[in-house]
Amino acid sequence: MLMCATTGLVAGTQIDDANAEQQVIVADPATNRAMWDVQFFLDIGIITASTQLAPVGFDGTYWYAPEWSTATIHQFDKDGANHVTFTIPGVTSVRDIEYDGTYFYGGNAAGLFIWQMDFTAHTLVSTITLPVAARSCAYDADNDGFWVNVWTTDLICYSRTGTELNRITAPESLYGCAWDGTTQISGYAGPFLWVSTGTSSGVDLIIKCYDIATKALTTTTHNVAQELGLGIAGGLITTPDYEAGTLTLAGCCQATSDYIFAYEVSITNAPPATPGAPTGPTSGNMGTDYTFSASTTDPEGDDVQFMFDWGDGNFSEWTAPSSGSGSASHAWYAVGSYDIKVKAKDAVHGGESDWSPAHTMAILAAPVLKVEWIRGGLFKVSASIKNVGGVPANDTAWTITLTGGAFIGKETTGTVDLGVGIPTTIKSGFILGFGATVVKVTLTHPESSATKEVPGKVLLFFIKI
Repeated sequence: MLMCATTGLVAGTQIDDANAEQQVIVADPATNRAMWDVQFFLDIGIITASTQLAPVGFDGTYWYAPEWSTATIHQFDKDGANHVTFTIPGVTSVRDIEYDGTYFYGGNAAGLFIWQMDFTAHTLVSTITLPVAARSCAYDADNDGFWVNVWTTDLICYSRTGTELNRITAPESLYGCAWDGTTQISGYAGPFLWVSTGTSSGVDLIIKCYDIATKALTTTTHNVAQELGLGIAGGLITTPDYEAGTLTLAGCCQATSDYIFAYEVSITNAPPATPGAPTGPTSGNMGTDYTFSASTTDPEGDDVQFMFDWGDGNFSEWTAPSSGSGSASHAWYAVGSYDIKVKAKDAVHGGESDWSPAHTMAILAAPVLKVEWIRGGLFKVSASIKNVGGVPANDTAWTITLTGGAFIGKETTGTVDLGVGIPTTIKSGFILGFGATVVKVTLTHPESSATKEVPGKVLLFFIKI
């Protein structure tokens, strides 16, 4: 779990505002795979210059922060950038908001209703009448209803027509609440109702969790104020849309400068199983591509991709999505022993496995042949050849072949001893002809080979390349 102060949570993205050095911090999704890993932090107090922020909402694209005593609603991109504001005619002083996948909902803690709001069109869609006032508001997807309360009043779930569906009596004083039908907590049946507690002291924003089945608090809690910055409770939400494959619990802390926080609380889509060690050759020569394969399974049957760690500081790209297998090739350019590992990624949801056990590849000292260039000239073709490997390449056979154009000197052969790293020039025999040609130079050795082709023209006794 990530434990740190507000000024140094995780490496992230800073929006363009010279007065807010630590306004926004976005965590790397690949490192967040446990409950209470911080996914996001945004100092909305500094950005907005408002001290009236408590509700928070997220629709997969934007964060929203209404002011609890005005009609202003603040909007930010997913990464905390591009702050804008808007209002919705007929809506003011919203205290806690919730999203059902289409609309936002929330009350003003005074009227006997919650508003149904379209944050894209900036319109009030309808008003749901309730027998009680609503400060906290959580959408219950199992019942298509809304949990509401004010401070210590009973948490009651109402249908869209205002019919009572469920009740938790005499809860601890809370500001916002959020329904969770995904997370599994050992010893409890669920689903759960997360609540944002700590409404007076200024230092005790603590998230707690009710088991709806027993209507009692679980032992699962988290002290946001002590970890991210002192403050009191604000709005609370859950969303599966912030990071693929996880359920996010987010909220607002009312502090000296109000801030949005977001935690991972559960994995909604498990990553692929860790692959076994890659399969492939166990030894080879420098400069030669070798292919390695891997396989795994995904718990939900999603397509997977693979990334290989070649053990020399290089990594492959992610392979194309497949049902459970993949391969990639690599060449090494230094003698040594290399531990090759692989990991898998859910191609749909993005969850990644751990790295596999290693497959050891020994790169042996051997010649590596290379044709550096081919040039034309008067009556002859020349080429520069080189051994870039680790040992000499004695008795290397070479051939210069012209396909088309030449009727004298179509092929010249020979042998040469190539030391390590020393370029050598070879030349064809006498060439005479006319027309387009392709010049091909081939090098052959028991431990290496190389070929290079270039187009050209034979103009009687001159070869142009």
